[in-house]
Amino acid sequence: MSATRADKAVNYVSQSPETGHGAGPMTPMPAPRSFDFADFLRIFWRRRNLLVGVVVLMMGLAVAGLAAITPLYTAQTDLIIESREQKVADLQAVLGDVLPDKEGLLSEIEVIRSRGIAEKVIRQLNLADDPEFNAALRPKGVLGELVAAARDGLAGILPEDMFASFLAGNEPTLTPEQRRAREHEKTVDTFLDQLAVSVKGQSRVIVVYFTSENPEKSAKIADAVAEAYIIEQLEAKFQATQKANQWLAGKLQDLRKQAAASDGAVEEFRRRAGLLQSKDGTIISQQVSNLNAQLIVARSERAAAEARLDQIRQMIRAAGGAEAAADVLGSPTIQELSKQEAEVKRKLADLSQEMGDRHPRLISARAELKDLQAKITAEVSKVVQKLEAEAGVARARESSLLASTQQVEARLGQANASEVQLRALEREADANKALLQQFLSRFEEITAQSDLVGQQTNARILSRAVVPERPSEPKKLQILALVFVAASGLAAALVLLVENMDRGFRSGEQIEASTGARPLGLIPVFKGRRRDGGPAGWVVKNPSSLFGESVRGVYTSLLISHAKPAPRTVLITSSQPKEGKTTLACCLARISAISGKRVVIVEADLRKPSVHRTMGIPQAPGLADFWRGEATMKDILHEDKGTGAWVIPSGRLGIDPTRVLGAQSIRQLIVDLGRDFDLVVIDSPPLMAVSDARLLAPEMDAALFVVRWGKTHRETVRQGLKDLIETGAPLAGVVLSMVDPVKHARYGFGDSGYYYRGVKSYYTS
Repeated sequence: MSATRADKAVNYVSQSPETGHGAGPMTPMPAPRSFDFADFLRIFWRRRNLLVGVVVLMMGLAVAGLAAITPLYTAQTDLIIESREQKVADLQAVLGDVLPDKEGLLSEIEVIRSRGIAEKVIRQLNLADDPEFNAALRPKGVLGELVAAARDGLAGILPEDMFASFLAGNEPTLTPEQRRAREHEKTVDTFLDQLAVSVKGQSRVIVVYFTSENPEKSAKIADAVAEAYIIEQLEAKFQATQKANQWLAGKLQDLRKQAAASDGAVEEFRRRAGLLQSKDGTIISQQVSNLNAQLIVARSERAAAEARLDQIRQMIRAAGGAEAAADVLGSPTIQELSKQEAEVKRKLADLSQEMGDRHPRLISARAELKDLQAKITAEVSKVVQKLEAEAGVARARESSLLASTQQVEARLGQANASEVQLRALEREADANKALLQQFLSRFEEITAQSDLVGQQTNARILSRAVVPERPSEPKKLQILALVFVAASGLAAALVLLVENMDRGFRSGEQIEASTGARPLGLIPVFKGRRRDGGPAGWVVKNPSSLFGESVRGVYTSLLISHAKPAPRTVLITSSQPKEGKTTLACCLARISAISGKRVVIVEADLRKPSVHRTMGIPQAPGLADFWRGEATMKDILHEDKGTGAWVIPSGRLGIDPTRVLGAQSIRQLIVDLGRDFDLVVIDSPPLMAVSDARLLAPEMDAALFVVRWGKTHRETVRQGLKDLIETGAPLAGVVLSMVDPVKHARYGFGDSGYYYRGVKSYYTS
């Protein structure tokens, strides 16, 4: 909302003297003011007219509506539902006695609210002829009379067939019987709308409520609904008794057929599945046991053979040859060959010492040794191959037994599945026989009790309706209280919405928090008369007034915001037209002149000049004439007779303003004016409208940015300040113009202290 200080935007910081312009350093930004309950109160106080207006309007509408509503009376009749002992397949269960649980009570409530009960009561009390229930019998009223008159008028103008089609529209034409049926349905709907049924607390008491315009009628109908419900129960039980007898007789025949069929199915399945039993179990299970035992033996033999083979291979590899094989394998042939090998090796060693390497005997011994080693290797290979063959036979026998076992186990699984189905069939047959026996044993008992139970009901009237003395609807106090709360909430929401939609700046605090620019002051809206000469004329006649002091305060803030020396050339601009920049410029010039300063105001808005009219001087010769070279500085200076201020008007137009304001001669003129005068006030066009002000801004000692109080959008202000600072202008601060002092004081900002009643005594008027 506009009163908050939570606006977030880009902060614009004035340049310090070290950065190139005369604007002094900004004062530290004040700490953000927290939003407290007092701010809420101020918001509602400012918008109190809207708040009170909405509440009063809605309360008035509520009172008028309640006055037009016909009072209604509600009577109640209490019914109690008594539980009875339940038995399996007993007649009570067949006839559907109410169970003492929540679901049973809710079901009975729906029975009482059924259209059948409603139609019986309507017929009994002849309510179809009562205008309260039959809308067709009610008076038409003023609106109905007008509609009937319009219908009669159209009937006299339009042809009969066209009039009939016009009245019918897209609806089909109804016969008299259909029309009466529809009227009857609407009567029943109206009756049910006025009927309410509920359970009292945690009990089995059902309360029947009926609401009517007549108190006696409401009590009478409530009792009639309770009685119709009891009669409906008796009729339903009588019909259920007849149907139960017929159903039981047919059910016994079906159960006999089911029992016989289930017994036959058991025997047929046993025969087809071949589930033959021996004393030790089924044949298939015995086969599985034998095969498993043989498979265990085969696995042991295979493991032993593979272990021997692996052990021999490892020893041969570890020992490095046939020498180890002889001891490991225990073969006589290998042992004999090993001895011969050892003998040949000794012989070879002796010959090697006595003879040379090429001696025939030494060569023969070496050949003999090689032949023996080859024989040993061949013999070891034969033994290993024999062990491998034994291991392969063991593995083949194990695989064969495993395959046989799996086949037999698959047959066993099928047999087990068949046994499961067989047991299921046996259980079904046993259940059918048990159910048949149960129905046979109870059939005679049910037949004997049916006539007696059919005449009993478990519901009775606990308390009949009493004629109500006070209307139940409308509840005026509750409705008015609810409307007041709703109206207050709606009004508060509207106030906050309106406050949030206020996107303008209301105080210097908001400007500083949102933009970072220094607030230089507030200029109140001028409420004087036209004959006072407007704001610029008012400050001359009343320089010590609130308006005059506000303008003087802006200039004082301007001086404080700058380092010495004081700024001489001051540009005054705004983001949009009609924000009060020209008024501020003229008033500032006159106030400063009255204070004894040599002041000149330059009308730099060459597109829509208004300074010359405000100051009461001719438009030419002026700035444009000086640029053309048709006038000197002395020619374009016009004196304000009332204050002694000097004015340079715009001059004769018809040229491009940017050429004039961007010319070197104009810049030099401003420099000369700044040297000759104490204060040079430049009234420039709006920033968002044209770019003229951006040409002058960098050459100024200070720039004032004018914002209209509560009107100029915050985004527009931020964009205008951004455009101004991007030109390199020395922004001195922002001035809020056209401030409403009374409304501004309601916001509770710090700068609203300028308008408190105690401060007004310092002003002359």
